[in-house]
Amino acid sequence: MFVDATVRRNPRLIEAAVEMHRAGRLPSNCYVVDVDAVAANTRTVSAAAAEHGLATFQMTKQFGRNPLVARAVARNGIEKVVAVDFEEARILHRHGLRMGHLGHLVQVPHAELPTAVGMEPEQVTVFGYAQAERLAAAARAVGREQPVLIRVVREGDTYYPAQKGGVPVEELVEVAKRIDKLDGVRVTGVTSFPCVLFDEQAKALRVTSNLTTIAEGARTLREAGIDASVVNAPSASCSATAAALAEHGATQIEPGSCLTGHTPLHAVTDQPEIPAMIYISEVTHVLGDTVYSLGGGFYPRSKARKALIYSRGKDDPTTARVELDPPEAIDYYGNLHVDDVGAISIGDTVVYAFRSQVFVSRCFVAVLADVATEPRLLGVFDRAGFPLGADLLPTTAALEES
Repeated sequence: MFVDATVRRNPRLIEAAVEMHRAGRLPSNCYVVDVDAVAANTRTVSAAAAEHGLATFQMTKQFGRNPLVARAVARNGIEKVVAVDFEEARILHRHGLRMGHLGHLVQVPHAELPTAVGMEPEQVTVFGYAQAERLAAAARAVGREQPVLIRVVREGDTYYPAQKGGVPVEELVEVAKRIDKLDGVRVTGVTSFPCVLFDEQAKALRVTSNLTTIAEGARTLREAGIDASVVNAPSASCSATAAALAEHGATQIEPGSCLTGHTPLHAVTDQPEIPAMIYISEVTHVLGDTVYSLGGGFYPRSKARKALIYSRGKDDPTTARVELDPPEAIDYYGNLHVDDVGAISIGDTVVYAFRSQVFVSRCFVAVLADVATEPRLLGVFDRAGFPLGADLLPTTAALEES
């Protein structure tokens, strides 16, 4: 999906990754991140958000909650993080990141609430009064008043499977008033997801009706005398969507895919954010007219179309067509088709670039610095963001700042 854009706009990332993979310094089934490009992308989207009065939290799940990358983002303008589930919150907090938003896509488990409150998040999303009541008890126990957002739902809005839940918009004021009566929590706004989606025909990112719903919900709450200063509007946040989001009432966004230059818009047009992550593998075998590469990091909604196969001793790659397996398949291998199967050898390096969700993959993540000059490998990590040793097993050594 992003192969052509990466070849044009960040070719040194590909060159560095291929060279390191050939030398055995990078494993196959590995996402490779250009941390300096991510830092530059962060500055770009942070500036666009500030120009339109939008607060920002960084989303890290797409690049595997990697601490080196997350810290680079924090240093370059988006200091706090959003955790889509509590596993992510624990990991990021342990790595020293400041917590911005918990509980939106995945509610905080009951037993984890005291730990969550102890992280002092800027806000926690609740799906209803019952969740707020439990959160309030945990906050009271440590003398904290925890700001909360209410996830608002309305029939006809867009929701992905396995991501549903929230307060119906017609019940919003009543529920918010009940929550505000609880000692330990305070309503500060509303949220939904997705608030932006890619229009395939127009090849543009468009705001969804979800954003209209929560903007109207926030106004209704304010008219009822309830604080609703936050309109949290995640999905496809980038410099190209900042103005439209602000115009439609958003006050807060959560850049994620744009940090690696990987929103759908970045696949079809050149945006200020450049491609900063690829996925490398190797040819494992050939059967008939299909070339197979080692899998583990593929994603059913990746929309991968093309890959590049780099044979040893050759500088110019062979372009391969990607055949995606059905979502129910375990991605042991990737399927590739080339014009000349005979030109492909076992062990050849394969480069992909597609939309990722590293946190649900079985893969490695490598972080490179100084890609444009003298590439350095800062470390190889597991998909959850923990550093690995030379044997690619977890290490207990302290993670150094980079």
